[in-house]
This record gives sequence, structure tokens and C-alpha cells, in this order.
Amino acid sequence: MNIKLVNILVIVFLVLFFYGCGFNKQSIQSMVRTNSSSEIEKYKNEITTSLLKYKKKLDLRNPNSYNKKLSKNIKFQIETNQDYITILQNNIKLKTYDEYLHYAFLDEKVENRNDFLIIGLYKLIYKAYSLDDQHKFTALEHNKDELSKLYKYLQVLRWKIRTQKDINGKYLFNTWQNNWQLELLKRDRNDLNIIKDLEYIKSKKENILSPSNFSFEILFSRILLNVEYTLRKINIEPYEMSTQAIRSFIFIL
Repeated sequence: MNIKLVNILVIVFLVLFFYGCGFNKQSIQSMVRTNSSSEIEKYKNEITTSLLKYKKKLDLRNPNSYNKKLSKNIKFQIETNQDYITILQNNIKLKTYDEYLHYAFLDEKVENRNDFLIIGLYKLIYKAYSLDDQHKFTALEHNKDELSKLYKYLQVLRWKIRTQKDINGKYLFNTWQNNWQLELLKRDRNDLNIIKDLEYIKSKKENILSPSNFSFEILFSRILLNVEYTLRKINIEPYEMSTQAIRSFIFIL
């Protein structure tokens, strides 16, 4: 091998070496991370983005059901993948997602019900995707049990948000309902002729054939779908719970 060729090889080696030293930790992790894990990272980001949009819509639709002073902190917590917010309920500091979701769906009067739902849902996601550990290199490092539990809980939550009512017969969360349907719940429903006198029907802003608000369902289904994609990446086939199992599910304190 002639001296000129040796010099060229040495120069190439040095360039590659110093270029490699210039990589930051994030760049090296990005190179090593498997394609499946990168996909899971994308699904996780889409889930938290959808959750933030869901919170915004939920608070707009239920303006008296969230703590406005806490709202920015909840949003920041989700944006930065942190878990530091706790709520005191009956002088007890709530810690687990089951505790938050219990109060979110309690049929008695609950202040700031939206916050319990969003924080409980976020804690589920936080634990399932181990958001406190940002350095997973392969899909196999993800917690299969927690991700499967998240998929199960999401099915339950979707049904409960749609259907659950309080002790007075009012929906816990206004999402899919038209305004005239919410107004009807406040009237005597023994005489359905009163429908024509409802404010939103009378003003022709809505009619009884107006489609329901599917925007909440779309966002929630997007979260569910990204968890489903994640499960398939870690070789778990998602399964749909039966209606009976969903109806009988309770969040244990």
C-alpha cells in the first residue's frame, strides 16, 4: 500500500471520527432505535396531541366543569411528558388513574369533572408508554401489560363518556349531544310535543334530524387507533371488549 493511499485512509478515518464525536446523545439514539420503536414514538406523539385537542374541546363544551387556574398546568404537563399534578379530593391526594377516573364518572356532584377525566386518561397513557423514560431503543422494551390495559380502559372510557349520567339524569359530559337534546333533558319528557318549543328547534338552529357532534368521537377514536397500532408493533393483537364487560367495569379506589 503506497504512502499516499495510507494518508487518504487516515484522513477519512479522522473526519468520520470527529464527525461522530459531534453527534449529540439524541442523534445517536435516533440512529440505534429500531424502525418499530420510531413508529411507536410517532403514535405516542399523536396520542398526546389528540388528548390536548380533546381537552380543549371538552372544556369549551363543558365550561363549568374544569379548573381554569389549573388548565395551563395540565396542558404543560402533557406537552412536556411530565406527571406532577395531583388533585386533593376529600382531603386525600389522588395518585392513580383509577382514583381520578372514579371521580370523573361518579354520579354525584363533582367539581371540575373534566380535570379528573383528562388527568386520569393522561396518567394511563403516561404509564403505558413509560413517558418518564425517553430512551427506549427497541419496540420490545415497551410494557405490553400496561399498553394492553390502556387499550382496554380506552374502550371503557369511550362508552362511559357517551352514556354516563348523574343522579339527576343529566349526562356527565356533554360531547356528542345536540343542544336541543340537552335542553330536552331539563324538561318534562312525558309530552314530546314540547320538542317544537325548545329554543334551538324554535330558532331553527337545529332540528331533530341534525347529526350528532362526532368531533369528540373522532379524536377519541384516533387515540384508540394509535394504541392499536402500537400493540401490533409489539406483536399483540388488540381485542374488543364485550358490551357486557364494558358495562360492568368499575374504577376501583
